[in-house]
Amino acid sequence: MSPLAKEIIERLNKEQDIQVLAEVLNFYDYLKQKKDKEFMKNWDAIDEDEPTDEERKICMEYKNSKEELIPLDDLLRELNLDEK
Repeated sequence: MSPLAKEIIERLNKEQDIQVLAEVLNFYDYLKQKKDKEFMKNWDAIDEDEPTDEERKICMEYKNSKEELIPLDDLLRELNLDEK
């Protein structure tokens, strides 16, 4: 937890005025909704594109491939990246 978060929590914990606590919660909710709206606006602005013929070809080759897939754990172990 960040020092700022700890300080805010400590100060709110000591606060006796219920109205102040309610205002803080309302402001927090306002900020949260504002951030969610910004995120959704940015998400909606992403343009989806159609796959190219080459991308479709690669996908079909992968799906039709008879190669045996190696589990990630085995690959990490083989490359000595499993930190054991």
